[in-house]
Amino acid sequence: MKRTLALVLTLLIALCFTLPAMAVELDLPLAEDGYNVTIMLRKEELSQNTWPEKECVQYTEEQTGIHVEWIEIPFSAWDEKVNLTIASDDLPDAFIGAVDVVANMDILTPLDDLIDQYAPNTLEMFETLPDMRGALTLSDGHIYSLPTGDADPKNEVNGEMWINQTWLEQLGLEMPTTIDEFYDVLVAFRDSDPNGNGEQDEIPLLVSAASSNAARHDYLFGLFGTLENNQHVRVEDGQVIFTPAEDGYFEALSWLHKLYEEGLMNSEYYTEDYQQFLAKGHSETPIVGVVIEWYIDNIILSDFVSDYTVLPPLKDSEGNLMTWCPDMGPNSPQGTLNGFTITTACEHPELLVEWYDYINSNLDIQLLWNYGPEDLIWRYREDGLWELFNDNVPEGTSSSQIRRTMGTGPASPVYAYSRFRGPGVEFYANRIAAKVEANTLYKEAFPKERLSNGFGEVEEEAERNLLLVDIDNYLDQFKANAVVKGITEEEWQAHLDKLKSLNIEEYVGYWQSYFDSHQ
Repeated sequence: MKRTLALVLTLLIALCFTLPAMAVELDLPLAEDGYNVTIMLRKEELSQNTWPEKECVQYTEEQTGIHVEWIEIPFSAWDEKVNLTIASDDLPDAFIGAVDVVANMDILTPLDDLIDQYAPNTLEMFETLPDMRGALTLSDGHIYSLPTGDADPKNEVNGEMWINQTWLEQLGLEMPTTIDEFYDVLVAFRDSDPNGNGEQDEIPLLVSAASSNAARHDYLFGLFGTLENNQHVRVEDGQVIFTPAEDGYFEALSWLHKLYEEGLMNSEYYTEDYQQFLAKGHSETPIVGVVIEWYIDNIILSDFVSDYTVLPPLKDSEGNLMTWCPDMGPNSPQGTLNGFTITTACEHPELLVEWYDYINSNLDIQLLWNYGPEDLIWRYREDGLWELFNDNVPEGTSSSQIRRTMGTGPASPVYAYSRFRGPGVEFYANRIAAKVEANTLYKEAFPKERLSNGFGEVEEEAERNLLLVDIDNYLDQFKANAVVKGITEEEWQAHLDKLKSLNIEEYVGYWQSYFDSHQ
């Protein structure tokens, strides 16, 4: 790892760049005499350095005069740490990372007037994406958060299944198209030593609860006519359905238990941390058959990425296309709507609104924050478009790791809205072309009806989120027991009885109200 970082840093030192004029000019520095703030952030697992070491952070401080003391929280500990911090009343000036806005309105600063007065680039984004301002506005008429995330076409699908095509060819297997064929391929990957090292060390299906993104087995519930996501609901014919009460949910758990019991999926699914999970994809000898991810190099080292191709959505035994849960939750507008929040501890919130607006003022600085310096893993082409590329990725690492180390990756305060991103601005080459092609396949399996992205009526959403705490606590243990130990018909009936005590009818009613009011 030290050798890898040394190579990357050597590349970085050799690079230089200049930033052109912003889309809407701001007077810099934002704070003439400097201004110190603290920001708590949810750090990406693949990042190999601290935020003060990142060039985007250093450059932005030089330009704005705002010095940030960063409180970096591991991804897996984020929710717990945020809750403890809020309860302790020892607040940072801001959070970068999802915060329950409705539950914490009393410690968050309303931003709508500040945006109108101090954030011309954000206002331009609202004009570009006319549904964004409404999605950010709570039922009391105020905005308490600003969006973060990559809102562009290549993120329309959060993750797809990727399969080791080299193993398929070595074993003389066809690309699986049904659930049964998929199972047979996993068995072959387990038993036939496709990596050729004489050991039965292959992991046919690599999934993990430690993953912060796509690599969870929850996506596979769509093989059985149901879904599993952060809200545990889906929509059909305008009606919200609580999926853990559906027969397909039982079938999915039974099938996953079969994979678990037969050694066809990652046996440490519930017990490993992210680094242990990542180590499986970073092994010197490839051991992964199928993985669910945004793109394969988020998990697999660049040395073996070319072995993998997208596995198209599967069909059931009756020929019905699986339903793919595209983003573990709601639909448009894209991004994390509660990704950047300013607390009441901040003495000059207008400066942090300007700071956010500056970072999102033009493509170059967004790319610097998101991917690192120009010509490392992104560059401008002669035709004026920009592209991601892999030429500078050293052996033993990946472009995903470089992005999160030399930039900040998805954890950044960047919201890459359409005036800067997408077709006509970005050239889809290499891995991105493959990702966009994979998106096209998986969008065919999207649910016909989906929840929109936004905030509901304040009191209803607060009650709904309160119910969700108990629902989540129960389902986490229930799913783990079912997958590891199996589940009988009697245990399933006991589960359905338990759901009644968790007030799921009331919970679904709140979601139905939300769905009806966002049509």
